[in-house]
Formats: sequence, C-alpha cells, structure tokens
Amino acid sequence: MFGKRKLTDAVAFVDYEHWFYGYMNQFQMKPNVEQWLAELKQDFKIKNLYIFGDFSEPNIEHEMNRLKKITSGIVHTASEKLGIDKDFTDVIILDHIYRYASKKKSPEVYILFTGDAHFTKVAEYLKELGKRVIIYGVKSAFSNQLKSISTSYVEMPRQSQEKNHYYDLIFVSLNRLRSRPRTLVTYWKTVNNVAEYNKVPKERVQRALDNLMRQKYITESRKTGYRGKKIDVLTVDWDRVEKDGIWNG
Repeated sequence: MFGKRKLTDAVAFVDYEHWFYGYMNQFQMKPNVEQWLAELKQDFKIKNLYIFGDFSEPNIEHEMNRLKKITSGIVHTASEKLGIDKDFTDVIILDHIYRYASKKKSPEVYILFTGDAHFTKVAEYLKELGKRVIIYGVKSAFSNQLKSISTSYVEMPRQSQEKNHYYDLIFVSLNRLRSRPRTLVTYWKTVNNVAEYNKVPKERVQRALDNLMRQKYITESRKTGYRGKKIDVLTVDWDRVEKDGIWNG
C-alpha cells in the first residue's frame, strides 16, 4: 500500500485589505478564505497562517470574527496616529515576513496574498534564501513586477470562481420567484434585477445567464402573458441544477 503523500511545509501571509477591497471594488465578491486555505492544504502543510488588515473600517470590520475562526494569526494593523495610510499595513506585513524568515527552521515555501509592488524586495530576499515564493493577487491590482519575481503566481478570483459567483446571484434571484408562479420571468428582467439588487455590472450577469442557457440549465419559451401578449419566459431545470451541483439553495 502507498502511504500518504508527504506535504511540504509552508507559511502564508495575507494582505486582507488587498483581497477584500480588490474583490469588493472590482468583482462585488467577498474573499472565500476557507476555500483558499483548503486548496492550499492539498499541496502544503501550513505551519502558520497570518492575516493582516485594518479592521476598524466599517466595510471590513465584520470580517474579523469570521477570520478568527480560521486562524489565530490575525494581525490588526490599525493605528491611532493621524495620517497613517495603507502603507502602514504593508510595513507590518513585511516586518513579520523578515522576522519569520530569520528563524532557523523556516519553511521551504512562502505563500503571499498581495498584489503590491512593495513586496518585490522581500520576495527576492526569500528566493535568495532558497525559498519557493508563491504569490496570490487580485486581478487588475497585481503588480507585474511582483509576478515576475515570484516562483509562481495565481490571479484571483479564478475564472471559475467569478463565474460561479454570478451563477449564485442568478439562481438566488430566480429561486425567490418560485413561490410566485404567476410572475413571468424574462431574460432582461432577470439581468436588470440581479444587477441592480446586487450592485454588479449588467454585462457580467448577462454573460453568466447566457452560459447557463447554453448549457440548458435555463431555457426560454414563449408563453401568453397578460392581455394575450406573447412573452419569452425563462424556466429553470431545478432538478438538473441540483443534480449537477451547479447551485444548492
């Protein structure tokens, strides 16, 4: 019998402000740290996970309790000094990385979640120590210089994650209408409702809806509406959606 594959030791440092605000501003998504960590654990033995951020800001303050359930390594970077900005968080992260790298038995792999070019030098330093440096960063907020110095990098969210996010928004909206059978659900009404309710771009909702229709999870058929008017109505194959695991409400 084959034994379990031996996993390489790794440590992870997360610039949560980069991840949280990058997702919120560009994709209207929230970080799924649990999913990301589970993915890492398939290939690495995570010795420590540190998550840094100024959690005093209204948009991000509610994330603290959720993150504490994932790791005890939460570092709150808020400062009471006037004029302190985002760079202060970067300085604290950099200090932690350099200190960790100075340990005698420092892990072979360093995983950084940040897109800031400020981390180029520390990535370079880690590689000089013989470490593998894997960097995750949010699309369109990921320094090309930082990508080039990494051993490998991953742009987030992955295409599949972004696609599934919009699938979820569509199915949640359509599921709400299941209890209102007399409501006729149309293509453009769905696109507009999902976009406006979730404050997301219409073109992304439309692209996701088109994909679901191409795969026949959602179909369009002509029905007679009020006053005899013919309307193209959307119908969801809920049994197939559930069977294929596309969405589990």
